[in-house]
Amino acid sequence: MHRLVSTLFWLESALAIAGFGLLAVRIAWLRTGWQRVIYPTWQDTMLGVLLTAVMLALAIAGSAASERWTAWAFLKRWMLQVSPLLSEIQPREMVLLSAVAGFGEEALFRGVIQPVSGIWLASLLFAVIHVLRWDSDGIKMMLFYMPFGLLLGGLYLLTGNLWGCCVAHTLYDLVALWWIQRHLKRSAFSAQ
Repeated sequence: MHRLVSTLFWLESALAIAGFGLLAVRIAWLRTGWQRVIYPTWQDTMLGVLLTAVMLALAIAGSAASERWTAWAFLKRWMLQVSPLLSEIQPREMVLLSAVAGFGEEALFRGVIQPVSGIWLASLLFAVIHVLRWDSDGIKMMLFYMPFGLLLGGLYLLTGNLWGCCVAHTLYDLVALWWIQRHLKRSAFSAQ
C-alpha cells in the first residue's frame, strides 16, 4: 500500500474505532440495541444511494464552478493538491478506504456527536476534519463540506438509522476517489 494511502487508512481506522467505540458506549448507556441504531434495510440503502447522487451533483456543480468563477477556484487548487497524493491508489484500496471512512465517520459524527450536540455542530466538526490546510482555501473547503454533513445528518434525522448515511458516505468517497484517479490518468495521457 502506498505510504499516503496507508496513512489515510490508519487515520480513518482510528476514527472508525473511536466512532464505533463511542457508539457502543452510547448504545450501552441508553440500553438500546445495535439494531435500533444501524441496521441494513432496502429503504435506507436506496435513500443512501439517492443521497450519494445528490452529493455527487453538488460536487460536480462545485467542480464546474471552479472552472468558471474565481470565488470557486479553491476547489481546483484543492484538486491539484490532492490528485498527486492519490495517483497510486489501487481499486481494492479505494474500496477499503471508502468503507472505513464511510462507516467510521458516520458512526462518530451522526451516531455519537449529532445526538448529543445537534446536526449543525456535528456537520461543522465533520467539515473541519476534511480541511487539509488552515488558510483561506481551507476555510472555503470547510464551508464546501458543511452541506454534505448537513445532508448526511438530515438523512439520519429522517430515518433514525445510520445505514443509509454509511452507504451514502462510502459510495460518495468511492466515486470521488475513482473520479480523481481517472482525471489524473486523463491529464497524464493528454500531457504526453
